[in-house]
Amino acid sequence: MSPDTLLAACRFLHDGALMALWGCFGYLATLVPEGLAKEVSDKLAASRLAAAGLAAVTTLLALPLQAAIIGEGWPDAANGQMLMDVITSTSVGKAWLAQLAGVVVVVIAQFLAVRHRLAATAATSGLALATLALSGHAVMQEGWQGVAHPLNDMLHVLAAGAWFGALLPLLLVLSAFGQPPSRAEASVALRRFSTAGHWAVALAILSGVANSFFIVGWPPLGWGSTYRVLLTAKIAVVSVMTALAILNRYWFVPRIRRDWAAAVAAIRTGTLAEIGLGLTAILLVSIFGMLDPAGLQ
Repeated sequence: MSPDTLLAACRFLHDGALMALWGCFGYLATLVPEGLAKEVSDKLAASRLAAAGLAAVTTLLALPLQAAIIGEGWPDAANGQMLMDVITSTSVGKAWLAQLAGVVVVVIAQFLAVRHRLAATAATSGLALATLALSGHAVMQEGWQGVAHPLNDMLHVLAAGAWFGALLPLLLVLSAFGQPPSRAEASVALRRFSTAGHWAVALAILSGVANSFFIVGWPPLGWGSTYRVLLTAKIAVVSVMTALAILNRYWFVPRIRRDWAAAVAAIRTGTLAEIGLGLTAILLVSIFGMLDPAGLQ
């Protein structure tokens, strides 16, 4: 297997783990009533630790993989001098140091007192997620675009992560509708998710459109390069996700008062579909983020 393929896999796992942590624990810390938030957080404890560990491992693996890609193949992945050269002499290495620092604080947050852990996990994973904008296409421009593009990319990954990451705890919130003592808190959490979701979806789409403009111009759709083909596929996937989110919000959520069991079951099905589509979108970005937008790879 080539270093490029393994690096794309690392990017997928790394980005997915950080998005899950940021969106999941940001939602629980800010929008879910405290009692229900603690209950859901306890159920996600193993997933939280696994995601933090996965983000750390993929960060450590990324450096030797980058060295192998920049250098002359697999031997340079274990070449100490090559690794040091990548860190000190390339923008990739400097971005990796920032990403490493971000992941370190995510791991530290997992050892804080329980009462601080929710907010700390959300804040540190958001910081780590933002460092992803310090590498790749976002830093390949100069002038005002060299400033605006990375900032827009940070907004994009944070908004998309807030949307995607909150879907997993939302499934557990929906399960709480079947427990009468928790139903009132679950209803509040669902309403707040629906309201905040408008902003997250809108910001993710608008910043994604701006990113496409920065990289390939307008319109972004096309078949002239592998990059454009995969970008077009991502846009299609996100469009279906958006349609499902709108269907849940404006068709099924209002029906909870009349038939909560059927409405919640429908929202759960739609949420599971959104998770699958979100993972597909992250995978596509992990691949085309390593390609030349103008190339014919």
